[in-house]
Amino acid sequence: MKLFDFCKSNMPHGNKLGKETFNEMRDYVEKHRSQTFFEISFTDIEFADSSFSRESIILLAKVYRSNKGFIITNLYDEDVIDNINYAAVALDQPLTIKLENETKLLGPALTKSNLEIFNLLKIKKKVTTSQLASLLNMSVPNASSKLKKLVDDGYILRFEETAETGGIEFIYQSIC
Repeated sequence: MKLFDFCKSNMPHGNKLGKETFNEMRDYVEKHRSQTFFEISFTDIEFADSSFSRESIILLAKVYRSNKGFIITNLYDEDVIDNINYAAVALDQPLTIKLENETKLLGPALTKSNLEIFNLLKIKKKVTTSQLASLLNMSVPNASSKLKKLVDDGYILRFEETAETGGIEFIYQSIC
């Protein structure tokens, strides 16, 4: 998703344009329901203020929290990143940004133990509750509650798969 194609401005700003852009982006996501992850590219965007970011990108991620993953790409301006981070904190909605050699989490800060799980998922990409419990030497119920909180708070996604035993198994996946 190239942000410029939705907002038609290389310097999007303000609540009004943010809300209009949100509607366009939501329509796009709805037309691509089977898609789980969406890349929001800042190609051709020179600047975006926090109110635009809050009403468009952050609100979009919040509406689809726990169901769809959004990652920002092609953005390297620290001022714009700060504006998006401010908006993400204000709406209590995490968002991942892919930089040249790393990914960075914007929005509310994670606790030390949840950050450890989040960083492990960035490396592993997918884990089950029992795998996480084994990797971090914790109980399965503790791993399960931590993973559920990360899903509910919008940091990771959860999917159902059929387990080898025939039952349903939850797979937890990073958004980066």
